Amino acid sequence: MKLTVIGGCGSRSLMLAKCLAQHAEDLDITDVVFMDIDKERVRVFGSMVREVFSRIAPYVQYLCTTNEKEAVMEADFVITTIRAGKEESRIIDERVALKNGVIGQETTGVGGFAMALRSIPTLIYYCRLIGEYSNPNVMVFNFTNPAGLVTQALRNQGYSFVYGICDAPSGFLRQVAALYDLEYSDLKVQLIGLNHLSYFTSVKKDGREILSEILKDSRLYEHTDMRYFEPKLAQHIGCMLNEYLYYFYYREKALRNIQKIGETRGERIKKINDHMLKELGQYDAARDFDKMLEIYSEHIYMRESNYMQGETSVARDEACIPRFELYTKDEGGYAGVALAFMKAKITGTKGEMILCVPNHGTVDWLEDSDIIEVSCNISKNGATPKKGLYELPECAKQLIRTVKCYERLAAEAIVERNTEKAIDALMINPLVNSYSLAVKLLGEYLEVYKEYTGGWTL
Repeated sequence: MKLTVIGGCGSRSLMLAKCLAQHAEDLDITDVVFMDIDKERVRVFGSMVREVFSRIAPYVQYLCTTNEKEAVMEADFVITTIRAGKEESRIIDERVALKNGVIGQETTGVGGFAMALRSIPTLIYYCRLIGEYSNPNVMVFNFTNPAGLVTQALRNQGYSFVYGICDAPSGFLRQVAALYDLEYSDLKVQLIGLNHLSYFTSVKKDGREILSEILKDSRLYEHTDMRYFEPKLAQHIGCMLNEYLYYFYYREKALRNIQKIGETRGERIKKINDHMLKELGQYDAARDFDKMLEIYSEHIYMRESNYMQGETSVARDEACIPRFELYTKDEGGYAGVALAFMKAKITGTKGEMILCVPNHGTVDWLEDSDIIEVSCNISKNGATPKKGLYELPECAKQLIRTVKCYERLAAEAIVERNTEKAIDALMINPLVNSYSLAVKLLGEYLEVYKEYTGGWTL
């Protein structure tokens, strides 16, 4: 079986490689290809990934390449994790937004729209290649942000082999399980919403509903990603909240905090990534791999330790910050989400997981074709959203409906290069919410991203 990673030589490359290598034998993964267009990252991270497979799964045939057709040829599974425009474009996204007095976070609001301007055309190109050269039953796991919006656009184009994945829900649930000395698999949950805008409506242990008890536990707001929210908010809504809801429920605080620190998340990440690549580039993975692992682990820790701290002014619990170690048991991440689905598809093992998939009647207050983030039953036949009651207050439903309307319009606008739909999309997004701002922001992003939009102008 062949698995391909498009955009495979980014900062998460070793975490992904570790997960794949540890599970390769169980899933009969015989060939792995990491493809990236950045030659220096291919040289550095590609060689480190080679060493990961050499040490953990030497029987896997590993290739790192810049050749797109070679990468997807006869692939059975593909993971897409690209950043079109690299960190430089992320900084532009954020700075244009801040200049206009709105949040530029890369998945929500105008930041997510700007990233989608680049991500969607690029992934449509890759999906065409996959449809032509990969195996007929190929499955594509999209981790490229904004994952829900991108998956919506790709599904709209008929690429039904694409599933959106995100490790935020599973990572958060592991934090919750740890509070009670439980395993992640001990909890049965129901989640509904959109990617980076979702709500846990049920948490069961041994068949008993425990969500209300968890919401009253002060440790939830100290040792998990619920630290960004006031207990009374979560208890009022009656759900555990995806961390990115912070940008919607505390919009003015997030904007004020970002403006106060004077440095965007993209600028911080670029400094860390540039320094890491420069340091790693001085060594030879075949000879100095252990030293390179130390450098890599330290920089990943630096990345994660200030995650959302600037935006929220809330420090992370050190217990939630990963230290990369090659031989410890892998806890999943987004690769683990993809591999769990692959296992069900290959072996027929049934299970549950959270994915971005079409609504298909899961809730009657969204359209059937809407891509939602939801708890799914998985098997060799694919993924089916779990049916049942998803109890949400009307205020949460309305937020989901509004942002989903934005995503529908944005997905269509970017593919069609439709100015009116793009303005409508931004105008109704709660983090923009202004016609005049929508026009101004769209004009600035279209001007700077002509390379990706085919010369689309206002």
